[in-house]
Amino acid sequence: MFRGRIKPFWPVYECRGYVCAPIWPLALRKPRNSFCDMNPLTDLPGEVTPASSRFVTLLSGLGVTHVVTIPDNTSAPLLLALAKDDPIRVVYATREGEAIALASGLWLGGARPVVLIQNTGLLEAGDGLRGTASRMGVPLVLLTTCRGYPKARSAGFDPTDGTIDREILVRSDLDSVAHMTETTLRAWGIPFMYMVDPSDSGCVTNAFDLAQEEKRPVALLLDTSFE
Repeated sequence: MFRGRIKPFWPVYECRGYVCAPIWPLALRKPRNSFCDMNPLTDLPGEVTPASSRFVTLLSGLGVTHVVTIPDNTSAPLLLALAKDDPIRVVYATREGEAIALASGLWLGGARPVVLIQNTGLLEAGDGLRGTASRMGVPLVLLTTCRGYPKARSAGFDPTDGTIDREILVRSDLDSVAHMTETTLRAWGIPFMYMVDPSDSGCVTNAFDLAQEEKRPVALLLDTSFE
């Protein structure tokens, strides 16, 4: 019988900037160039654009200290621009509900975070919003990209009219989340407004002002592209 102690294969964590990655023992390491070796700050698709740079500069001017996020295609240019903006720290969550909790904790510690997620992830974050950010009265701006909106409009539907019927739910050429976004926010008591022009700084400022005035989360729906 083996009576010795087995040394656990726990990883050592190496931190570069704000990203910490596990360094596993050789026997457990993934092959190089795998998804696990990607740096989310530099390996996102796309490139920094003038629109994304302006938006990040605006966030910095509003005093934003952290962006808590789960990346998607629309937010990629923003995250690439954030990688070049030293004052704002990017925090990558594993789920959208976790992003809400992390941002609420940062606010409690004196920071001024925002959450950057897709509207599909917004649906996942409902309990985090209800039980944490809304209940704590966190003036948190939810920067929410609008998946499914272009598809709805190209098919002749208005994703903001509140119609959710069987036809919308089962059609393969539509993404039902576009039709659920506004109605869900209303049901949760989350005020919202739209950004339809990436150069419109006024709507961003209004969202921050409203969150501070009412001491609760406010969603800014990014119905635009930063490419």
